[in-house]
Amino acid sequence: MKLRWRDLRESTNGVDIQESVELPTLVKENRQLISLSPVQVDLHGEETAGVVKVEGKLSATATYRCSRCLVDFSEELHVPFAEQFVQVEEDELADAEASLGEESNPVVGDAFDLTPFVEQEVALALPYAPLHAEDCKGLCLSCGVNLNETTCSCNTERIDPRLADLAKFFESDK
Repeated sequence: MKLRWRDLRESTNGVDIQESVELPTLVKENRQLISLSPVQVDLHGEETAGVVKVEGKLSATATYRCSRCLVDFSEELHVPFAEQFVQVEEDELADAEASLGEESNPVVGDAFDLTPFVEQEVALALPYAPLHAEDCKGLCLSCGVNLNETTCSCNTERIDPRLADLAKFFESDK
């Protein structure tokens, strides 16, 4: 998904980008992400005073594995996108990266690829520990049964390991 400076400068209303992008690396890198549909990209880019502003939205369907009970579930992602780009010469790239900071991305050449920026925004929108429901009870630590579907008779009482010897002392008195 390339954007060209020439197209931006020749267009008075900017350039619209509507594409579908596959991001297989996200599924490989995120253990709880089972699948990700192609990301629907709906962006608009405009150049003003040497700065290109690309704004719009990204949408996809993500299938996760719940981090507590390991059930698969799907969710619609709607991610806002807003990035700025500045064209620089190759010998000015290091200075531009230091001076622009996080406000704008320096670009060398006439065309630049938006796919890494789209991938970054989608990756940041993914939950760190996805839950299929806020009140998910998870799995039993002893028998492994899904506590959302059934109950178990396992003893889940936890004793602080630092006090375990004290508990044994009181048990011997009985």
